[in-house]
Amino acid sequence: TGTRTVTIPTTGSATLSVSTSGDSTDEPHGSVTVTVASGTGYTVSSTNGSASVTVSDDDDPPPATPVVSITGGNGVTEGSAASFTVTASPRPSSPLSVDVSVAAQGSFGVTTGTRTVTIPTSGSATLSVSTSGDSTDEPNGSVTVAVSSGTGYSVSQTNGSASVTVSDDDDPPPPPPPPPPPSVTVSIGDASGEEGLWVTFKVTLSEAVDHQVKVRWESDHAYDLDPYAIAGQEFWYMDGTLTFAPGETEKTASVYLNDDSNAEADEQFRVRLSSPEGATVAEGEAIMTITDND
Repeated sequence: TGTRTVTIPTTGSATLSVSTSGDSTDEPHGSVTVTVASGTGYTVSSTNGSASVTVSDDDDPPPATPVVSITGGNGVTEGSAASFTVTASPRPSSPLSVDVSVAAQGSFGVTTGTRTVTIPTSGSATLSVSTSGDSTDEPNGSVTVAVSSGTGYSVSQTNGSASVTVSDDDDPPPPPPPPPPPSVTVSIGDASGEEGLWVTFKVTLSEAVDHQVKVRWESDHAYDLDPYAIAGQEFWYMDGTLTFAPGETEKTASVYLNDDSNAEADEQFRVRLSSPEGATVAEGEAIMTITDND
């Protein structure tokens, strides 16, 4: 650049050459401008006193920075490897080293931490993460791989991490055996009462326990006994539930005996126990005797 002198011969025109230099740097196109300066013996054209020539850059732009993303394969069963595909777009011009971080949910023997994946010029690489099988029933888990920041690439904003489900393949443990039947037993004893009054019987536990015990009772016919009493005539049909608080071993209940004016032999009926809770029935039936008062 600067001032130069051009000698115009008597033919009226002269050629001025301005050299440019080539390089390997990609840059915008440019131009060379020459302006006629004022001088002696001529005037400068008011419309064409300067001119420009475009200079075009002929260098390729640098390759774009690859964006690295990752996708996960199908879910696996414990003991199989989880597969991930790491992709660089655009494809790198030379093998690209990419750092990834491996994390896991569940106890499947996954080696976690940082690994390096080399993406070839084809643009993608496969990463396999091993899992270990065991015989323990456990919830399903997963393996997650995230692309870490590094040199020569950027991390995808939408696909910077991926997860693969790891399924447990072990049967659950068998259910615990049912609890043993309670060792405490409940029994009812025979009793007698006079007609027109109540017959009161006892229900007892074989031992004191630290939990509540319940048992249902009801009065009933005893046709196999002689003589037998008939419900509704000689005694009332009655039922109920006895509840033993922790530590209690004895409860009583009563059945009403109808009165009449007939001289007769003593009659009998039964009271039965059923539906125990917290105990088993040892003696579940008792004979109630109605004594005549005529």
